[in-house]
Amino acid sequence: MWEGRTKVRKMLIAFCLGIFSFVLYIFLGQSMPFFAAAALVAVYFLICQFLLSRGRMDAYRKDWPIMLALDVPVFVSVILIALVEKRAVFLSQGLGELLSACAGTYAGAVVASLAARRKAVQ
Repeated sequence: MWEGRTKVRKMLIAFCLGIFSFVLYIFLGQSMPFFAAAALVAVYFLICQFLLSRGRMDAYRKDWPIMLALDVPVFVSVILIALVEKRAVFLSQGLGELLSACAGTYAGAVVASLAARRKAVQ
């Protein structure tokens, strides 16, 4: 029972962190090249997912609901970019935004799993 509540709480926190990534995209996108901003946003998603999944040895396989909750705001923004912007903008910015968010999120779960395994061995 408590595990279900914890998971729902983590999903809500992940969703809020995903919404905050818009602020990051706006500020970083205005001040630096897109690829540098995308790399920093990927690091942001990596850190967020690591903190949400730490202590779980199988996070990269079992924390999909939390990972999706973290990435849902990005999915929505990419869909809006596809509907509103020109094709070239979608291909250059929308797909880069989606790739950086998903890669950072999955990498965070993998790093959390590796850290939990290393801690369990010690």
